[in-house]
Amino acid sequence: MIRLGYACISVNTKNNPNKKTTVAQLNKLDSEARLKKLRQILQTNFFNLMDILAYNVENRIFLYRLPSEFVPLATHPVAEGWDWASEFSWDFQKAGEFIRKHGIRMTSHPGHFSILNSDKPNVVQSTIEDFRFHSRVFDLFGLDDNSVLVTHVGGISGDKAAALDRFAQNFERLPDTVKRRLVVENDDTSFTMVDVLELCERIGIPMVLDIHHHRCHSEGENWIDYLPRIIRTWGDRTPKFHMSSPRSEKEFRSHADNIDPDDFVHIVESLSPYNVDVMLECKNKDDALLTLRRELGKRGVDAEALAQS
Repeated sequence: MIRLGYACISVNTKNNPNKKTTVAQLNKLDSEARLKKLRQILQTNFFNLMDILAYNVENRIFLYRLPSEFVPLATHPVAEGWDWASEFSWDFQKAGEFIRKHGIRMTSHPGHFSILNSDKPNVVQSTIEDFRFHSRVFDLFGLDDNSVLVTHVGGISGDKAAALDRFAQNFERLPDTVKRRLVVENDDTSFTMVDVLELCERIGIPMVLDIHHHRCHSEGENWIDYLPRIIRTWGDRTPKFHMSSPRSEKEFRSHADNIDPDDFVHIVESLSPYNVDVMLECKNKDDALLTLRRELGKRGVDAEALAQS
């Protein structure tokens, strides 16, 4: 079947697992007060995570992107010496049990500053650490390899072929715990669907097709023609797609508040032969998903039951 999900923040609930602080705020505190603040934030994020997961289950939403700031400043030197994984092992265990019990697929999207193909060694090293952190969170939840880390290729720096080579070379530096979760998404300015697909086939990892990004940046290829190859990169795992509508013709690259239901029906007709997960990337987050369901219901369409079993 086709499952729908949303990214990070619910606009219909008050509690979201993205509470954070800043390095400047923490640097005003002594070491003991600093750790206390970090612990309080993570505890709040766990409470809020359980709330939002229960809300998702109640609303039949089984695909959810965890905010990267869930563990505040986990890879920053300001949090050095904080063994958050051990201190919150019970919380990870209980949350993981809930996630697995209800069949929720958790994913993440490490930040824009994590650039694996950078030509700057310090950026590559910090990227590796950031990927390692995201992977560790999913390992602590006890989640399988469908809980993926989505990244972009990065920058071109004047030579696309060299930029792709750097990604492939630096991918080999990643620990196996990260390699088994990392997937690559096409972007809207630099690396096209075909660029990313060929890279993923080359290094043996899955590709996330962002259909809106493809419409923003391509060489005119029809994405439907490439679906079988994209699906094959996932092996036995469930393929994941990203979908959004443009805000306007003038601001085409920007995400709209909601999904255009007619466009959505057109797209999922091509996806319907497959069992896939579709992350909706809309300004209205979960409300966009629920609105889409209502709009499709008016048309007599149950998009989430279209795919063949």
